[in-house]
Amino acid sequence: MRLLLKCNPGLEDVTVTEAEEEYQSRIREVDVRKGRGRVILEVDSTSLRPVFRMRSVHSAALLSVEEPVGYSLDALKRIDNIARSSGVHRFIPFGAAFAVRSERIGEGHEYTSMDVARVVGKAVQEAYKEEYGVIPEVRLESPSISIMAEVDGEVFRLGVYVIGERSGHRRGYRVYDHPAALKSTLAYGLLRLAEARDSSVILDPMCGGGTVAIEAALLFEDAQIICLDKNPRHIEGAVRNAAAARVVDRIEFLVGDARRLEEIIGNEVVDFVASNPPYGIRMGDPSSVRRLYSKFILSLYNVMRPGGRAAIVTTESRHAVNVARRAGFNVAHIRKVRHGDLWVSLIVFEKPG
Repeated sequence: MRLLLKCNPGLEDVTVTEAEEEYQSRIREVDVRKGRGRVILEVDSTSLRPVFRMRSVHSAALLSVEEPVGYSLDALKRIDNIARSSGVHRFIPFGAAFAVRSERIGEGHEYTSMDVARVVGKAVQEAYKEEYGVIPEVRLESPSISIMAEVDGEVFRLGVYVIGERSGHRRGYRVYDHPAALKSTLAYGLLRLAEARDSSVILDPMCGGGTVAIEAALLFEDAQIICLDKNPRHIEGAVRNAAAARVVDRIEFLVGDARRLEEIIGNEVVDFVASNPPYGIRMGDPSSVRRLYSKFILSLYNVMRPGGRAAIVTTESRHAVNVARRAGFNVAHIRKVRHGDLWVSLIVFEKPG
C-alpha cells in the first residue's frame, strides 16, 4: 500500500517520525519531498488506523499513480490517459457521488489546477461508465469519495483521500477561533521539536485559543500543562476549546503577561515551552515585536528549569535568536516552516543544564 501524507512544509521529518512510530517495521520505503509538505510511504499493511491516529498530518491519500507529465499543455493528454487506466474509479460505490480535489505546485505550467480537475473528472466518469454502464455523479459539496489529483512540478499524482475533505489540522474541538490561530498540526510539531515529554511541566505563555495546550493534553497523560494569555477573552475561548476536546480538567488556565512569567508561575519550574508569539501585522510594527520579545524571552529563561527546551514560531528570527543568546539560552535548532501563506522560522532554545 502506498500512502501520500500531507503536512506542514518544513515538518516532513516530524511526519516521518510519527509514521515510523505508528507503522513501525511495516514501512518498506519512505520518500520525503522536503519543503513540499509531502511524505510518501510504501507500507506492508492494508490498515489505515495508524494514519487516522497521526497528529502531524493534514490529509492522507491512497496513492495510485505517480508519473511525470511535464509542464506543457500536452500534459493534460497524459493525465487523461493515466486517470482512465488508473482504476481509481473503482473506489466510487454504485450510486455514490464523487469530486476531484486538484492542486498544482510550482510554476511554469501551461495549465491550471482547474484544468487538471476537469480532465481527471471526465476520465473517471468515462472509465466508470465503460466498466459499470452508468456515469457517476460529480458533487463538489460533500461527495462520498474525494479523488486527489495534483501536479508537483512535472510529476502527476493520483489517489483517493482516506481522511476526508476536512484538513487534519482542523480538529473538531476548535469552537473558538483565535484571530491568529496556530494550526494544530504545527502545534504538534512544536511539541515534538521541543522534545516535550509526559510527567513534565509544559507551558504555552501566549496560548491564544489554547491549541498547543490542548494538543499537549491529547498527547500526554500525566503532564502538567499551563495555558497563559494576557487577554481574558482568549483564555475563555481556550477553555471552551479544551472543553470541546474533553481535556479542560487537565489544563491550568491563567490570565497573565508573558513578560512577567516569574511573578505568575515562579522561577525554574517549567520543563518545556511551545508557543506562537505575536509577530508581523499582529503587532503593528517590528519595533513592538522586538520590545515584546526582549522582555518575554528573558522572563522565559527565568521560569525554565536547567535543561529545558522552548520551541516558538516567528518571522522575527534574528532578533529572537539574539535576545535568547543574551538571556543565556543555547539555540538548538532553527528551520523554516510554512504556516498558512507565510514561511516562518521555528526556533528551539535550550537552557543549559
